Amino acid sequence: MQNMDLPTVPADASRCDQQANARLLHGLTLLEENTPASLREAVRYFDDAIELRRHLPLVENCWFRYGLIAGWMNRGDALTRLGSAGELGEALRSYDEAFTQLRELPMHESSLFIKRLAIAWMNRGCTLMKRATPGDIVTATESFREAIAAAENFHSANRDEGVPLLAGAWMNLGNALIQRAPPDASLARDAARAALNLCRPVEPNEVGVAEIGLKARHILCQALAQLLAGDNLVSAQRDELLTEATDAVDEGMALARAWELRGAKQFRSPVAELFRFGCRVYQIHHPHFLAEFLLENLDPARSDGAFASNLQMHTSAMDALWHSLAEFQREGFKAVNTPHFAGILEQLRELRITEERLAKLRREIPAVSSL
Repeated sequence: MQNMDLPTVPADASRCDQQANARLLHGLTLLEENTPASLREAVRYFDDAIELRRHLPLVENCWFRYGLIAGWMNRGDALTRLGSAGELGEALRSYDEAFTQLRELPMHESSLFIKRLAIAWMNRGCTLMKRATPGDIVTATESFREAIAAAENFHSANRDEGVPLLAGAWMNLGNALIQRAPPDASLARDAARAALNLCRPVEPNEVGVAEIGLKARHILCQALAQLLAGDNLVSAQRDELLTEATDAVDEGMALARAWELRGAKQFRSPVAELFRFGCRVYQIHHPHFLAEFLLENLDPARSDGAFASNLQMHTSAMDALWHSLAEFQREGFKAVNTPHFAGILEQLRELRITEERLAKLRREIPAVSSL
């Protein structure tokens, strides 16, 4: 029985659409290779798909238009990855073309149309963030707000599938807000929290959502650092901000270790940034817990999934250790013949033991071949 919801497609239009789809799929394969040569070749395939579809009966068949939009959006993605000033400008033109077509889609007929609208706004914002000319970051925040509005509509109709889309939009908004000059730390904090509220129930089992959650925690920590630098904080406010920061770091590191145990490698770069922030927070504000934090995340004898071979994390750890050792030594000289001296000596001993343990772990890291 024929589906009455779909228009009858002329045979020649159907063949043309199939040819366009084949070119689009080949372009996506090249996009996944993600090399300069494959990305340029992908752009050519997306151009072919666009040219084949732009003359189809778009008014009569909205799915032809949907496919045309995919060509423009993937073209924008490939050009953004290539990343030169000219390519980024051309990527933004691709998204403008996609929006021209998106405005013609009957959004009420399929939630997929709403999803594509949200992705288009989000990708446009990411391209603006990468170009980063004067005004681009401000414009990017506007794109991410549009992405959130569309993603909320999609999420309301598709709860599970909508989580990564909406969480990603909130996370990107938070990143744009913290990158503004001056940073809007309060709003960035709110955006990161909104992303995390969506991620937390899902991230233990969905690797893509976990990656968004880890990035959102790093943005949250940057926002909290900005707020902690404020001049008018009372003690209770500072304590609240520090607690939120250490909770975000500890929670994020535990999440990354859990996924490391499961073989997920995409966390190793973002987790190093979060760890560096954690080192700084513990060194300055909670030095008595610094050794515990370092070993929990670098020593496999302390924690399953510890990042024992992450050289970037080891560098951050040693920098924090040396600063903390120097500070405790200064305090020790001042505290001789006081009741605090014994406690300071114990802290110095613990830090020295930690330094030796981390040095042993670094020596055990396999040498990386230069080939």
